[in-house]
Amino acid sequence: MKLQTLLNKALIYKSNEQLLAEKEEGRQSFLKRFPFASLIDLTIDEFSNTKTKDCFNYWLERKKILGGIGGGNSSKFGIYLSKTGDYCKGYGKQKIELKGEQLNKEFQSLKERIIKAIKFAEEDHISDISSLEVPVFNMVLLKILNIYIPDKFLNIYSPPILIELGKELNINDALLASKYSIELNHEVLIALKKQDVFSSWSNEEISRFIWDTFSERDKALDKNINYWLIEHKSDNEDSIRDYLLQNNCIAIDIFHEDLSPYLNEESIEDIFDEKEESTAGQKALKQFFTMKEGDLVALKSTYTLKVEGKNRAVLRISAVGRITSDATDGYEFSQKYGHLLPVQWTNTEKREFIGYGGYRSVINEAKSKKTINLVFMQSEEIKDPSPLPEPILDTVPKNYIFHGPPGTGKTYTVTERAVKLIDPKIYEELIADGREAIQQEFSRLVKAGQINFVTFHQSYAYEDFIEGLKSDGNGNFIPTDGILKKAALEAMYEGIESNKHDYSGEVHFEQLYNYLVVNGIPHNVQFESKTGAASFISHISPQGNIVVTSEDVKTNSIVSKERLLNLYRFIQEHDIDWKHNNIGFIREAIGGCNQTRYWSVLNWISEKMEEEETIEIEGDEKKAVIKKALIERSSSFEFTNVKKHVVIIDEMNRGNISKIFGELLTLLEEDKRLTEKNELIVELPYSKEKFTLPPNLFIIGTMNTADRSIALLDTALRRRYVFEEMMPNADLLESIGEEIDLTVMLSIMNKRIEVLYDRDHTIGHAYFINATTDEEVISIFQTKIIPLLQDYFYDDWEKIGLVLGGIGKSKEDSYIVYKEEVDVNQLFKQKPSMHIPALYRLKRKLTPQELIAIYE
Repeated sequence: MKLQTLLNKALIYKSNEQLLAEKEEGRQSFLKRFPFASLIDLTIDEFSNTKTKDCFNYWLERKKILGGIGGGNSSKFGIYLSKTGDYCKGYGKQKIELKGEQLNKEFQSLKERIIKAIKFAEEDHISDISSLEVPVFNMVLLKILNIYIPDKFLNIYSPPILIELGKELNINDALLASKYSIELNHEVLIALKKQDVFSSWSNEEISRFIWDTFSERDKALDKNINYWLIEHKSDNEDSIRDYLLQNNCIAIDIFHEDLSPYLNEESIEDIFDEKEESTAGQKALKQFFTMKEGDLVALKSTYTLKVEGKNRAVLRISAVGRITSDATDGYEFSQKYGHLLPVQWTNTEKREFIGYGGYRSVINEAKSKKTINLVFMQSEEIKDPSPLPEPILDTVPKNYIFHGPPGTGKTYTVTERAVKLIDPKIYEELIADGREAIQQEFSRLVKAGQINFVTFHQSYAYEDFIEGLKSDGNGNFIPTDGILKKAALEAMYEGIESNKHDYSGEVHFEQLYNYLVVNGIPHNVQFESKTGAASFISHISPQGNIVVTSEDVKTNSIVSKERLLNLYRFIQEHDIDWKHNNIGFIREAIGGCNQTRYWSVLNWISEKMEEEETIEIEGDEKKAVIKKALIERSSSFEFTNVKKHVVIIDEMNRGNISKIFGELLTLLEEDKRLTEKNELIVELPYSKEKFTLPPNLFIIGTMNTADRSIALLDTALRRRYVFEEMMPNADLLESIGEEIDLTVMLSIMNKRIEVLYDRDHTIGHAYFINATTDEEVISIFQTKIIPLLQDYFYDDWEKIGLVLGGIGKSKEDSYIVYKEEVDVNQLFKQKPSMHIPALYRLKRKLTPQELIAIYE
């Protein structure tokens, strides 16, 4: 955000005095709980035992004292209490459990460094704090310093905001990095205080203003437009910048031919592939012709600058504007400058951003919020995004499989698809709030039972998925439902609940009758007739029906479950006030029989049902309701506007699919679902229960093609699923901010893998999707990508080296893999007669140069 824009906003800003007072009150409560003088005597439990909800770390992160430091993992506090109950430092493979003397030593050192950092801040030795190497995240230490020494720091701990402010305030370039955020925070505060508008403001007031202003801007980003960075020649060559500004256009000079005749062709992208040889050129043309009216575009160039003896990549922005016409309407061709599109320039100031040199292609689409803010939000008035149209899912498929190499975002996509299938409208509302909102809704739906998740593996079976015999712990084996059957039953029950049939009442009626069969005699249950006469159960018939008798009339009468249930249905259907009517209706309902005793048992059961005002239907009771409904087939179900359910099957092709699915293969077809035209109901082998799949149940699978090709799948399964391929998409990777061009690197590696192996074993973009620095990319490369290549090529280092750009002759070369020749004379006492192959080594410590060498 431009400094002048910030100052203008400050002139009209109104502080929330109540909020400021609450923040200060929170800070004081922290100081009261943890006075500075007490820190040296702080115990490890007082520092890290979050179970008490009263430790130092808990107060820092959870008590909402000043600004938030959420995110990351527990290692950000240096020492933390793990879920196992042990104190640890580090995370993942670097995680170390601390016990005994080692724990005491590490914790004492941590406390002493925190105390020294506070003293340095108090003595105005801010620049010396970094030399202490306090083993906590900078944002954590910055918050601690802000609590104890509030007059030296802003209540702002976000490095992107601090760096952006530092650029505008002309802070020393060397400090414009996350690792210097503590000193940068202090310098930004000093610089802001020199501005007249802030001179009388408190530090907290300035902090609140900055946070509110940047949050407002971030919310204003229009998700319906794209942000483009387009290359032009730098000023030390024949620049076209002046031409572009004067003629209000952008230009790319790739494949120098007028493309106007092809603009209305449906296969225009195929034409680009045919006419332009380079893949980089093909990509740039495709991006150019997807630009639309309203998109923002910036003229850019990249170069390298030496900063404090280190080469740093620089992104230079020469102008920012808004495209005024879609590519298909506004396209023009210039013999001198190539393909043109009209633009209205809004900012022609030249700006440079150190550490953003990853945008090296002819055209880059900026997706990083940080980059968009820095480059495009300097002068633009961003309007609220227009509402997205609600998708129509009435005819969407019921079965999906997402397949592709590892790391292509299959699980990520499944999460979004599941939420979207269950409620498209809610999905569209949540997607505007970002991935976190979608994930929260996904978790809620899992807890609510609308989404079920299962992972297939080699030993997974039909008995786990549909139903099987499991021990009840008493030496018996009983049919037990698997995850898909449970989900299908829940989804089917939704269709009954929305229907007028009172199956739940019938089931409860039957349960009370069954109670009489088992407990009527032992509990001496008595029945009262309409005239007040008493009767009771004499015995149970061989068919499982109750036999009723009385003291005054010594005859026995069978009151069968089936006839009594028919009587209950008759009353419900005809809305009979049976308690106050003559019992003659019983003859009409079930024929001539012992009307008095049927009425007596009916009366007992009905009174028990009335005592329970609500009938909770769960477990086997739901199954009984569904069983009854299935007898009447589709007429008992109505699936309009009912809740939807989703079963997600991860790693689907790792299991024996035909064996796991069994007869379900047939039921998967959409026209064989319950209530559809070719509805099919089968009998399951173990429980002998009727079963089918309802239309409100969706099944989504993921398949990793590197594990097992989907070509081996059962043809019967393939035709019942919609297959969506998910291949690596390097264009989704954002610039990480320094020297490595992830997009180019991943693209060239995957092309090499496709030639040396196949496309199913390429490397997915998701491995790098969360990387923000070169160091993180290098770590991912060493811990994930190189082991993956070793697995793919069975330690064939010749091929691994080819994928990684080449094989060095020594570790001094800028290659990840290098040869180490064996001196057989020195190694062996006698020279072996066999051929001794060269040894291949991996560099232990990688730098950006080794990764750049992959593609340059």
